[in-house]
Parts: sequence; structure tokens; C-alpha cells
Amino acid sequence: MYYFIYDSYLNDRKYGRTMAAVETRLTDLGLSGRIGRLGAFTNARGLVRDEVRKGINTIVVVGNDETVAKVVSGIGEAEVTLGIIPVGQPNGIARALGIPPAEEACDVLSRRVTQRVDLGSLNGQLFLSEVRVPPGRHTVEIEGRYRVFPETDNCELVISNMKGFGMLPSGSSRELGDPQDGVLDMMIIPVRSGKWLPGSRDGGSTLIPIRRMVIRGDEDFDASVDTVRVTGKEMTIEVVPNRLKVIAGRGRVFGEV
Repeated sequence: MYYFIYDSYLNDRKYGRTMAAVETRLTDLGLSGRIGRLGAFTNARGLVRDEVRKGINTIVVVGNDETVAKVVSGIGEAEVTLGIIPVGQPNGIARALGIPPAEEACDVLSRRVTQRVDLGSLNGQLFLSEVRVPPGRHTVEIEGRYRVFPETDNCELVISNMKGFGMLPSGSSRELGDPQDGVLDMMIIPVRSGKWLPGSRDGGSTLIPIRRMVIRGDEDFDASVDTVRVTGKEMTIEVVPNRLKVIAGRGRVFGEV
């Protein structure tokens, strides 16, 4: 049996026709299960915990990237399989997993082709896709062995686990954000000019594979974790290999297709 987690914004009338089509297609495919709804007094961690205790092992997120981020961060220690039915925008995570929008996603769910993927962790909060840290004066410690000191505060940090549609530095042979390689990819992207690391061409982006890193600031700084904002003076980011099983489509950007 499945457990479907709906985001609260799907109550809006403009999603009525889409949701009716999704539920009709689920019925046609014989995919049934209980429904939980995110809201002011319900969070993903509580919903997942309660259903896992009842024996549920497949969680289906119905919503957008932010909905997926909330559910993934709420998984905790639970061992579940994650499915996604994208409704609304943005839906970059679903695209990277090869999942089409709305009722077409139900067919992917029905085929149940699963892939085991890495997750990232920021101060213990799990994420599937990426962390973005806006330009600022930061110190980055990598693997506890060396530090990166900025030559400019006009660089954005992108730490990617699964993106697939990100840009790579010129001449790089790596694929950005492969969620099955056991590492995260840190991209240092100059916003206007300058560079952080020696050897980056003409102030171009620099790509560093990492397993663990710590970002520190003199003051609190913001980061977005799969579109969810967090704030702090120190953020530890690390890979959690083979942490989650996901239901993916043929158009996914990783693994054998």
C-alpha cells in the first residue's frame, strides 16, 4: 500500500482539474493508499513516522520541489521508497528523476522501477538535490584536511547531489550531481568577477567533489536546501551514500536508462 502526502497548496481551485485527473488515473491503475496533507499543524516528519509505524514502506509526494524537500528532510531514519507525482512548479527534482507531470507520473509509479541514490545532509537535515549558498564572506573546510579562503565575496556555492541540468566548468569531464557516485559536487560560481581558487580559468566556475565540508561565516548566513531556506553561522554538509530508494522514469539523468 502507498501513502500519499499532498501539499497544502493543492487545495487551491486552480489545481482541481489536475488533481481529479491524477486520482482517476491512480484508480485506473489500481494504486491505492491513505492520504496525508501537509499544513500548519502537520509536518512531513510526523506523517512519515506515523505511517512507517503502521507498516507503510512507500511514500508518494504530490506537489513540487519544495514538497519533495520537506518529505525527504522528514524521512529521518525511516527506510522507505519515495515516489513523486509532480503538480505545480518548480519541478526540477522530478525532471531529473525522469518523472513527467501530473497524471502521466502515475504510470511511472505503476511501473515501479527503483534506483538506490545518495542523499546529502546539512546539519543532519537530509536533501535530495542541492544546497545553494549566496555570495558572502565564507570559509570552507573540505574533508577536514584543507580550507578554501575566498578572494572575493561575489561567488555562489552550489553543492549538488542530483541536478543533471547544471553547468560545468569549461573542459570538465565530470557529470554534475550524480546521486550514485558516493560524493557531492561543490561548484564555486563567480557571480560577477574574480575567483576563489587558483587555476580557475578567467574567473570561471570551479568544481570540487567532496564527501564532507564545513562552511563558516563571521555572521549568520542563508542557504537554500532544495528550495527550503536555512540560516546559521556554521553548516556541515556531507554525503549519505545509498540512503534512499526512489521510483524513477526512463528519462532520468543518472544510472542506466
